[in-house]
Amino acid sequence: MDLSEALRGVQQKAYIHSGGRDQPAQHHLRAARRELPALVPPGMKVLASGAGQSLPVVPWIAILDSNVTTTAQEGLYVVYLFRQDLSRVYLSMNQGATQHQRNAGHRGLTGVAQDRAALAELRAEAILLRKYLSDDALHDLAEVIELGAPRNRFLPCGYEEGNVAAIEYDPAHLPDEMSLRAHLDRFLALYAMCVEIKGEILATKPGLINTTAGSEKAKPKFKPKPPAFRPKTSAEYRAQMKEYVQERKPRHEALLNDFAKAVKAAGLIPANNAHPCDLTVTGAANHWLVEVKTVGANAEHAARDAIGQLFSYRHFCYRENGRNDPALVALFSEPVGDALVDLMVSLGIEAIWRHGAQWFGRTPSGAPSLLAESMLSLADI
Repeated sequence: MDLSEALRGVQQKAYIHSGGRDQPAQHHLRAARRELPALVPPGMKVLASGAGQSLPVVPWIAILDSNVTTTAQEGLYVVYLFRQDLSRVYLSMNQGATQHQRNAGHRGLTGVAQDRAALAELRAEAILLRKYLSDDALHDLAEVIELGAPRNRFLPCGYEEGNVAAIEYDPAHLPDEMSLRAHLDRFLALYAMCVEIKGEILATKPGLINTTAGSEKAKPKFKPKPPAFRPKTSAEYRAQMKEYVQERKPRHEALLNDFAKAVKAAGLIPANNAHPCDLTVTGAANHWLVEVKTVGANAEHAARDAIGQLFSYRHFCYRENGRNDPALVALFSEPVGDALVDLMVSLGIEAIWRHGAQWFGRTPSGAPSLLAESMLSLADI
């Protein structure tokens, strides 16, 4: 199922919120939830309306960063929202309305007063996020969405007030699939920006907003920082690395596992037990050291970190141990842009990235290409 089919099907199958779980449109939404993860970066979660006790007035399909939130009730996420009459669907950068409603309840409010306070908070946070986003990020995007639901329905009103930015479509006359995917890529980048902005506001201006950037379930448990470490010898560095336990987030692990499965199917041998390296891949004649990075709001951060870690691990884990240099690979959850790929290739690093269900990459001249050796398998994922 592609995006066009997923969005068009909700209207074609005439979703009705009172129609029950066995109606064709609800079967279609469940199928979208199963099949659309192939089109989003590894570790991103796809949810669809209808999993609760009752069907919503406004059907939706949401894409969540599992490092940020695991539920559409909390945090920030990207969502396709349909008007109640199904005449329009919006791609929206939005917020978990239920989190705001609970927040108002914790202040002692109930009923209509609770809903009004939650809607006001949603509106204020959407305005605040727009204030910190650049003009380029918001160019041609809508601030207002209209879902056409009764005003006494909290959730549709919450989606309207929580909208940060949106694109409006007619489900019967959607753009081509390539344009839909480009729009989604843009919104996933906008998503990363919003999470970063909200986290910065929470850290530097406490009290300005009352909800977290993500959900409590997705929050990593606090770990105290270790004492400052400045190794005097290579042996001391290697010893410290063996003791150090790196935090692995869900999206990082999903990307690593997908790639390892693919190279293994191509007859290569992946391994993730050469700590602190993310992944090594061994073939009949070549050996690769792979650093895995999920891309956030600024791809430069991911690229710089990958470059630094690859050179560091090559030095300490290979050269200092008398081992031959590995071929270096930086593996990304999504495209990082031609300029950063040019930089990595100039430094002898093969760059590989996932885009939708496919993998792409560029290899330095004369270097063994992990992507080329795995191409048949990778193309089948």
